Amino acid sequence: MRRARPQPVRNKIDLTDPAQVRVLARRWDISADDLKRVVGKVGNSIAAVSKEINLRKALPTKPVLPPPVQIAAASLATMHAATDAGATPAGDN
Repeated sequence: MRRARPQPVRNKIDLTDPAQVRVLARRWDISADDLKRVVGKVGNSIAAVSKEINLRKALPTKPVLPPPVQIAAASLATMHAATDAGATPAGDN
């Protein structure tokens, strides 16, 4: 007599199944450890995990700051000399 193999629940993540963890980690382009952390945070629902991962990917991790502007010492000395004399530097008319 043949027994029916129990079918897994299709909308839940089973972290004890290495094949499922590998497939889902590849699908969402994250590591298996990151997947486990997200499942620990939001639960094992595939929809909830997908939503959380997409939110994380949409948010920038660090603000991008413009590089600092460097002022040459010669132009700085010229500006100080011009302001000391009472005149404005060139280009500030």
